[in-house]
Amino acid sequence: MDYGRILSRAWSIIWEHKFLILLGVIVALGSSSGGSTPRGGNVDWSAGEDGFDFEMPRWRTPDLGDELGVPEVAVILAVLIFVSLAVIVGIALWFASTIARGGLIAGVSMIDGGGTSTFATAWRAGWEKGWRLLGIGLLPAIPGLILLVAGLGAAGVFAGLYGFVGEGAALAPGAGLGVLFVLLACFLVPIALILGLLRTFANRACMLEDLGVIASYRRGLEVLVQNLGPAVILFLLQIVIGAVIGVVMVLPGVVMVLCCLLWPLLLAIRGAIASYFSTMWTLAWREWTGLGHVGEVAEEGAPSP
Repeated sequence: MDYGRILSRAWSIIWEHKFLILLGVIVALGSSSGGSTPRGGNVDWSAGEDGFDFEMPRWRTPDLGDELGVPEVAVILAVLIFVSLAVIVGIALWFASTIARGGLIAGVSMIDGGGTSTFATAWRAGWEKGWRLLGIGLLPAIPGLILLVAGLGAAGVFAGLYGFVGEGAALAPGAGLGVLFVLLACFLVPIALILGLLRTFANRACMLEDLGVIASYRRGLEVLVQNLGPAVILFLLQIVIGAVIGVVMVLPGVVMVLCCLLWPLLLAIRGAIASYFSTMWTLAWREWTGLGHVGEVAEEGAPSP
């Protein structure tokens, strides 16, 4: 595998087709909102510095001094409205970024194959497979959701035992629940991480081979296993490139974050980085599946003037 060709070809495609950067901006916005996977599938299992602390409520008869006044109610309503809007905006950005990921893949594949693509045609391609892409993005989150529900259930059981039978009697069942939760986490966390890593391949199987959610993951795993060595090297190259960009952008990034007028430029840079890495993996997928070099062959075979 010619890694230099992949890297240079990815840059050439982005430079010549600036609409890919706009798609990358949408992807970056969705990743910043806290949606899937981005940022390729990162999972945060932290429970806070103090861990879990359960305390049964102490009931007492309320008096008039405990009633909330109008300002307190207004603040609570404002907070609820703000949180609701933030959740809605986050979901919308995650949805848009998922469509943009598919559009990036379709647009780059079309361009590398010797065809033409625009923002509209790339977005339409991602939109047509939107539900499949959403399913691919949600699948890595299922183990985490199961773990969250199990943790809340175990916490509820322990809190109930603590309230009814006391701390001493609840200690042994609580320890057992804790052990079961740890064992479940040891099983589910690796699954979530693997699915998150496979999402990159599953997205391309969906967009370029028109497969469903499960079939895309199956095909992505097949391509990864067959090209494990080159995939690892390409992943390491991405880490190195990302680290170099991070070092170079430390001071300019701080300046752009502090100056709101430069935020569009910061978004454009993030979009260019996201589109570059996406293009790199799409070109690699095309080469691994026998579709690569089509664009270059077409250019080389064109008659000279």
